[in-house]
Amino acid sequence: MQASLPTGSLSVFRPAQPPKGLAARGGFIPKDEIFLRITADDQVVAFCGHVDLGTGIATSLAQIVAEELDARPAQVRMVLGHTEDTPDQGATIASETIQVTAIPLRRAAAQARHLLLERAAELTGRTVGTITLREGELVCEPPLPNRVYRIGDLVEGVELQVLLDDAAAVKSTSEYRLVGRDMPRVDIPDKVTGRAVYVHDVRVDGMLHGRVVRPPYEGYDHGPYVGRALLSVDRESVTHLPGVVDVVVVGDFVGVVAEREEQAAAAAEALRVKWAPVALPDLTDPVEAVRDNPATPRVVLDRGTLEDGLAGAKTVLEREYFWPYQMHGSIGPSCSVADWQDGKLKVWSGTQNPHMLRADLALLMGLSTADIQVIRHEAAGCYGRNCADDVGGDAALLSRAVGRPVRVQLSREQEHVWEPKGAAQLVRIRGGIDASGQPVAYDLDTSYPSNVSPLLALVLTGVVPADVPSVAQMGDRTSVPPYDYPNARVTVQDMPPIARASWFRGVSALPNSFAHDSYIDELAAEAGADPLEYRLDHLPDQRACELLKATADRAGWTYRAGPVEVDPQARVLKGRGLAYAQYVHGTFPGTAAAWSAWVADVEVDRQSGVVSVTRAVVGQDAGMMVNPAGVRHQLQGNVIQSTSRILREEVQFDDKGVESRDWGGYPILTFPELPAIEPVLMERQDQPPLGAGESASVPSAAAIANALYAATGVRFRDVPFTPEKVKARLDEALGPLTAEAVRPLAALGVAGPEIRPAMARTTLGAKLRRGAFAAAFATVGGLMATVMPWRSAIAPVSPPEAGLFSDAAIARGEKVAAAGDCAVCHTASGGVTNAGAFPLETPFGIIYSTNLTPDVDTGLGAWSYEAFERAMRHGISRDGRHLYPAFPYTAFAKTSDADLRDLYAYLMSQKPVRNAVPKTALKFPYNMRFSMAGWNMLFHDPAPFTPDPVQSEQWNRGAYLAEGLGHCSACHTPRNALGAERWKSAYLAGGEAEGWSAPALSTLSQSPLPWSEDDLYAYLRTGFSPAHGPAGGPMAPVVHSMASLPDADVRAIAHYIASFDRRNAVEGAAARRDAVLEQARGLQALDRGEGSRIYNGSCASCHEGESAHLFGARPQLALNSNIQADSPDNLVHVILKGVSQPAYAQATTMPAFGDILSDRQIAELVAYLRRTMAPGRSEWTDLEAHVARLRAQIRANGGH
Repeated sequence: MQASLPTGSLSVFRPAQPPKGLAARGGFIPKDEIFLRITADDQVVAFCGHVDLGTGIATSLAQIVAEELDARPAQVRMVLGHTEDTPDQGATIASETIQVTAIPLRRAAAQARHLLLERAAELTGRTVGTITLREGELVCEPPLPNRVYRIGDLVEGVELQVLLDDAAAVKSTSEYRLVGRDMPRVDIPDKVTGRAVYVHDVRVDGMLHGRVVRPPYEGYDHGPYVGRALLSVDRESVTHLPGVVDVVVVGDFVGVVAEREEQAAAAAEALRVKWAPVALPDLTDPVEAVRDNPATPRVVLDRGTLEDGLAGAKTVLEREYFWPYQMHGSIGPSCSVADWQDGKLKVWSGTQNPHMLRADLALLMGLSTADIQVIRHEAAGCYGRNCADDVGGDAALLSRAVGRPVRVQLSREQEHVWEPKGAAQLVRIRGGIDASGQPVAYDLDTSYPSNVSPLLALVLTGVVPADVPSVAQMGDRTSVPPYDYPNARVTVQDMPPIARASWFRGVSALPNSFAHDSYIDELAAEAGADPLEYRLDHLPDQRACELLKATADRAGWTYRAGPVEVDPQARVLKGRGLAYAQYVHGTFPGTAAAWSAWVADVEVDRQSGVVSVTRAVVGQDAGMMVNPAGVRHQLQGNVIQSTSRILREEVQFDDKGVESRDWGGYPILTFPELPAIEPVLMERQDQPPLGAGESASVPSAAAIANALYAATGVRFRDVPFTPEKVKARLDEALGPLTAEAVRPLAALGVAGPEIRPAMARTTLGAKLRRGAFAAAFATVGGLMATVMPWRSAIAPVSPPEAGLFSDAAIARGEKVAAAGDCAVCHTASGGVTNAGAFPLETPFGIIYSTNLTPDVDTGLGAWSYEAFERAMRHGISRDGRHLYPAFPYTAFAKTSDADLRDLYAYLMSQKPVRNAVPKTALKFPYNMRFSMAGWNMLFHDPAPFTPDPVQSEQWNRGAYLAEGLGHCSACHTPRNALGAERWKSAYLAGGEAEGWSAPALSTLSQSPLPWSEDDLYAYLRTGFSPAHGPAGGPMAPVVHSMASLPDADVRAIAHYIASFDRRNAVEGAAARRDAVLEQARGLQALDRGEGSRIYNGSCASCHEGESAHLFGARPQLALNSNIQADSPDNLVHVILKGVSQPAYAQATTMPAFGDILSDRQIAELVAYLRRTMAPGRSEWTDLEAHVARLRAQIRANGGH
């Protein structure tokens, strides 16, 4: 029989505290808050209302508990953030966990240790002074005979609930054995082995999946339109989709619920929603938007007499510093699961603010917070607020609507657009120095637009009115300068948000300190003083001075005074800068966290404008460090994130809202670009611990800006320091740097005689020149049959009976159909194969393809072979009407009788499909079909294919397939004003198909590499050629159709087409390919503007490198004909629409970026590709308008 587990416990609690801040609106629940529980099975469980965001607080808090309790760290299990179990200690913000939130937990552990020792004294008969705890076990002097007491043994058989004593004595630092030592993170093993359970992994029995459809005010949560913009939702538009459970609409909240995740995503995309037009704030110039935003001034410092100080200044400096909107950029989109049952709600969330989220959900759902449980899981993190809370509200609304658990995950676009951003900030400083260089006045005015951003569902549903937003007084963090300016005033302009904004790492302290320490650097330069000495002279805080000196010493700071000397012809400029700050967080006057100092080394490439932070020596004084390894990790993370924010990150806006919708529009720093990071941690273990989560970020921007000045002599006062910004300002200040010319590649050679297509032998003139009079007369006869303007109808026949055609004939006919790509043009999107109604775009209007199935009324069911042959050879329908040459009978006429009969057998053996296609209605005069008789007389030769005896059998087989059934020249040969192919003078010289450019395949091709037979074979067989790229647009279904052709036929077509490209690379194709790619890489290294960032963020992961990846091939765009083309149409088409139906999905799938990138962004990307990958070609012009036109065309044709 199994022994029963021991019972008994010790709990340390305090009475419930009234909630503070945003959590207060959820009401007060009188429930005791437990901080520590020790059970008889030797478990120690500690509770904290904050959560671990990857900052390592689970490790540090357990370290504190184990230290005060004298337990083993592995014995302590932290419960973080679960609202059912943990105390409400506010949001996990402001670096407060160790500095503030851990205090009651530390005291609870110390109190528990005293109680355990008293209990041990009772059990052992020893006095308290002779016993102690060590690593979770009782230690006695002298030792106990034959008995070991664990911590759990001391509570066995008792149930102790003890009120927290806020005065409980804690250990002195000299007694510490665990605190102050490096401790491995408790969460890392599961994360690196894949055992960690993130909120995205949560699955609940009976769970459905949801997706939300957001309104058109993208990235805004206030204004007269919020909650009122929805006009209609067409629920019927998704009822036909599999798995759809419900469409949920509440105000402007729209969501769909389905059985499976991909079904929910498909339904959200297909759902037709109509919104009212909205006029959004103009944030295309955020500096002016912040400047013009209404504000209430609040003076937080008024020292001395500012105006007198300014009046006595010898030099007055007025400066303006700007910080852009930035986003958290969580690596994974937010996710949450909600379960509404019997009027109660359970939510699994990655929130940073569990108790605040519970209060918001209570308000949203009309519940008491007692009826809501938030279970906190780790997620794709951020330091502030991403969409983790919002998606919890979404899931709650959907779960309530369907009565089952619902999991909601946002798309990348939704996460980027809707996450509350880090607010833009404008800081203006007016100050001055006297004749001796001493500062005499400092007047700072800072503007920070934010309302902390309410839960999105609250404003979308109208529960919280959004007409007039609240104002959060958050612009005052570290707004008071650390330097002893004798006359100083700091004014905070409290203002409502413009775009959706909330907490972000460093909040307003980072921009304020950017201004503080950039400005004092300017004062030092104006005074002719060394930047380090000048700061130390005016920094009254002794600990700050010690930190700054230690950091500068580690960096090897050398004295520097006087003007910066710059060689204007040097390509690489180097500089070193420093900065200092102490992060002050919380409601003004706030709480001071750790001190931090930076010394940054930068290199500036004059030719590209790229700024590289090569080394960051970062000092930090965090007081007592619980886990020094964790502090180093936080410091390093701050350096990485801050450097990225300063050099790269800026949310852009357009008239639709947030324009930065993915990593292309919002690029972040990559691993190869990281600086060498050297932490300098001050030993202050005898001092109270201070918040270390954000402090190291606060001086970062000023240090890098000051290093930029030291390198270039130019001040940069607006983040980010992007290459195009830096290059433009340096060119203006120093004069343009003479660019290093990129050596152009030698032109491809042309060799061999010009090749003529086989059909050149079948023209009437060619036959007469060869003396083939009988054949010439036959041609004339055929022409006469074709050019008669009115032709009689051919009587209908009964549909063929089953078994009429042999299986062999049908099988041969299937291959003929594949060679002719019948299904490509005769199958509408989403329609039945060969049932017609595909809209063919021509310069003369839309022509709808016919139904090729043997349906009697709408297809070929009543067509005899005679009627079928006449249509194929002469372009005459069964009823006598002339067909338009969009149906390429001009090519099909070359088909042999045997192949035509087999094709007829195949088509007539298919399942009939009744599908009345739309009537083709071209405008006058193109609607006059009888005029086609004259067209045929001018341009159509009905003569069958004749082999060229000069050429090989393989060439002639390829010619038969390419000139006839394959009708390659129908797309790849230009046409004249009447729509006829100019094959006699420009065969395969490039044409158009369905709104796409069909590139030249002859010697006139502009592809960087010649089209060899092997290239063409690979392209036609697999849909991809390493020397040219993938088949896309109208060519992808052609390749797919050709899959059933024998290899010999595909090879023959490749052999034939390749004969028309007589170009050759003298150095060899492989060497030429390497040279083209190397040239592109060289140009890309010099062109680092927005187009480059979009390319590297959205494109390079699939288009750079040679090794295989998740989506198969890596098309090298520098080898692609579309980059070299006269028109950017193909390239823009592919970017807008992607390659959703490639020839082979595993090789060449590409997502559409039409809903991700704006017209302007696509124009920037396309221009960049042209400049760096087609340097010998002229730049495309008016690209933004060009993209807008093509986008409109795609939408008019039913695309996105």
